[in-house]
Amino acid sequence: MSTTTSTQVAPRPRRPLRIYQIGSHLFISVMLLLSLIPTYLLITWSFKNGLQYRWERWAISFPLRWRNYIAAWDVVGDYMINTIIVAIIGLMGMLLLSLIGGYVFARMDFPFRETLYYAIIALLMVPWVLSFIPAYMVYVRLGLLNTRLSLIIPELAGGPIFGIFLMRAFISGIPEELFESARCDGAGVLDLIGRITLPLSLPGLATLAVLNFIGVWNSFLWPLVMIQDDDKQMIAVGLYKLARSATSGGVPGWTSQDFSVWGPLYAGYVIASLPLVLLFIVLGKFYVEGLVDSGLKV
Repeated sequence: MSTTTSTQVAPRPRRPLRIYQIGSHLFISVMLLLSLIPTYLLITWSFKNGLQYRWERWAISFPLRWRNYIAAWDVVGDYMINTIIVAIIGLMGMLLLSLIGGYVFARMDFPFRETLYYAIIALLMVPWVLSFIPAYMVYVRLGLLNTRLSLIIPELAGGPIFGIFLMRAFISGIPEELFESARCDGAGVLDLIGRITLPLSLPGLATLAVLNFIGVWNSFLWPLVMIQDDDKQMIAVGLYKLARSATSGGVPGWTSQDFSVWGPLYAGYVIASLPLVLLFIVLGKFYVEGLVDSGLKV
């Protein structure tokens, strides 16, 4: 006859939250709320007319004035198209040069490889404002003033510096056995880059794409100096000019009386931010993964 004895383990008492945990959670909640308030106000004000903006400024007003977005798009639409063209062309070239440069410095062996690599990385420590006037004089001498090439070429010349640094870290983490197996099957350099390096480096490329696109979208001083025609101007400068014109009543169809100008103006800000939101939604997963992996590999 066998007897079975069951022992019941008493549940461990729950430890009370410590004061610093409560304080940290409260601090994070407050910071999150403060960061969301400007976004709430921006979206709310973009749907108001003049009277709603004056008397119901902090609350959602009905009916929503969708016409503000139509009026804003008529002004900022060309700026956004110009910026998207410059960003996409510069982005494609920057990613290609970064991928090739990262592969060269990570997998190819040649004299003075490390010296040349650190010489390129040293350019990251040079403030861009030091080269602003010399670069302006070069572009003027080349006849590129007031052209889109004056906005695209700096992305192709300066973007790959950080891109090579990041992509070398990614490519160095790819097992060498994959490249050796491909070489045994007769793969060339282009095959190694296109069929092995590119698919395994997508998180790093996504990180570069997001950072570069945001940089182009927020670029202000260089386009302000290089571009004189509004039909070629970038979105950041366009919004600045729009705000100055709107407050002085200089935008066709807009009036500055009774705050009626603020609804379309804030609608223009919302429209200008949508491409960045969509970009992060599409590449957000790869972007975060790329940041984590680059931190581990670097």
